[in-house]
Amino acid sequence: MPSRDPIARQTLLIESLSRRGFMSVSDIAEETGVSEITIRRDLTELERCGTVRRTHGGALIARSGAPNIYDIREPTFEARRRRNSDAKIRIARAAAQFAKPGHTIALDTGSTTLEITRFLAEIADLRIITNNTRAASLLAETPHPVYLPGGRVRGRELSIYGSSAASFVASYHYDILFLGLSGVSEAGLFDYSPEDSEIKRAFIQRSDLVVALCDASKFNRQAMVRIAALNEIHVLVVDTAPPANLQTEIESAGVQVVVAPGSAE
Repeated sequence: MPSRDPIARQTLLIESLSRRGFMSVSDIAEETGVSEITIRRDLTELERCGTVRRTHGGALIARSGAPNIYDIREPTFEARRRRNSDAKIRIARAAAQFAKPGHTIALDTGSTTLEITRFLAEIADLRIITNNTRAASLLAETPHPVYLPGGRVRGRELSIYGSSAASFVASYHYDILFLGLSGVSEAGLFDYSPEDSEIKRAFIQRSDLVVALCDASKFNRQAMVRIAALNEIHVLVVDTAPPANLQTEIESAGVQVVVAPGSAE
């Protein structure tokens, strides 16, 4: 049955390429049940995102340096929150050091960005704009004014997205953005959700300092959507140093790497 949903179709396409390595356009069209013209459009989009590399007559998964892992399906929020929880708390604590009294803060959705709320609560005189309803609920108990955009709520993620949310986000200027992501590779920063990624990009464009939060399980991983190139962020806060291939690309992009010290306790 042909897939009319481009996200579902492109997910199937990536799964097939990851499994087989190389596929011709005609083979992909036959497997997905759509025209070769549609497949060529999909491949153009995925190549732009750095996910695939087109070749004569077909395509293969883009690989540069160390092999990347391609995450097809998004784990539930609770599953992500439990994974590497100690590391995420350490990262959140280290990242919060960049926030200063008087700052206007953009706070993205995600399990690691949620952890940063406990540390932002300890800093005086912040204004916080977030599409992360879980974080907004926690921060509402602090003296900080917290602003949520209007829009649609995304399922169990409880993030807010849509054109009205993106317009709201773009109407502010931010001293600092705390950015969540699902993976980072030489090709850039990635996320599972096209909806959330639209808001992430709007935050990035309006922020003076972009601080991305990334535990080691996300190194050399890619997902459906590329959020940004490496040189579009300023700081990457991690729990351990990235692998050599990734460290080289990050340094070349002029990004500061901060390795979070200590333990969560």
